[in-house]
Amino acid sequence: MSAPLVSRTLLLCVLAAGAPPISRAVPTEDYVSYSGTATLRHGARVLYGERHVLEYRAGRLAERVVLYTCADGTPFARKTVSYVDPTAPDFSLEDVSTGLQEGVRTAAGGRLVFFRPNHRESDKSAPLPPTPGLVIDAGFDDFVRAHWRTLLAGRPLRFPFLVPSRLGDIGFQVQHQRSDLLEGVPVEVFRLKLSGIWGWLLSGIDVSYGTADQVLMRYDGLSDLRDAANDNYAVIVNFHPRDRAPGSAAAMAAARAARLAPCR
Repeated sequence: MSAPLVSRTLLLCVLAAGAPPISRAVPTEDYVSYSGTATLRHGARVLYGERHVLEYRAGRLAERVVLYTCADGTPFARKTVSYVDPTAPDFSLEDVSTGLQEGVRTAAGGRLVFFRPNHRESDKSAPLPPTPGLVIDAGFDDFVRAHWRTLLAGRPLRFPFLVPSRLGDIGFQVQHQRSDLLEGVPVEVFRLKLSGIWGWLLSGIDVSYGTADQVLMRYDGLSDLRDAANDNYAVIVNFHPRDRAPGSAAAMAAARAARLAPCR
């Protein structure tokens, strides 16, 4: 596989069987909402906004809905995540501007991974590979938290990460890079990259989590979303602590039902 193709499949889109999650504050709200802003990695142009609504049940994250929004606030893409497994959830991403659809769904016969790159091509699907320790999309967050102490000790951790465009997984590794400050808040910066030789050739993805609460504050790497040439955008997405607030069942329902439309 060529380096450009590997680059296009390097997604975060982010193993309970490993070390147990360390103790941390349990959300007191059933719903939490927050937002983020994605800019081009090499430039200041704002590409899109993100609006997240999370639902907790018995203190555990159960559902997530993300709306990707145009400059005027119109949502053009949506991701829904169902945490059937903390590190390997079901998810569905739809972008009406390009026709991209990808995700994992649970069906009567088992779990399926599916992918469609654009409006012109048909979708393809396959049974989800039964890979031990598989991490899927936003399940990367729980993987990091479950292995927080090990990562802070400096040890790289290797794991299989699902890449829907390949209908399969690729070996990745994550390693702690440094402790830092972001908007005056102490953070821990981790780097996610391909294992093996491609990991030396590609820069990977940097994610910054709050040291105290392990909440994602910055994502620096390839976006879930793609441009007209079918390449993933290279972005920096900032999530500001001041934007986190209690959500509601109504906000979750509205995010699920919001009409998507391409940006003008």
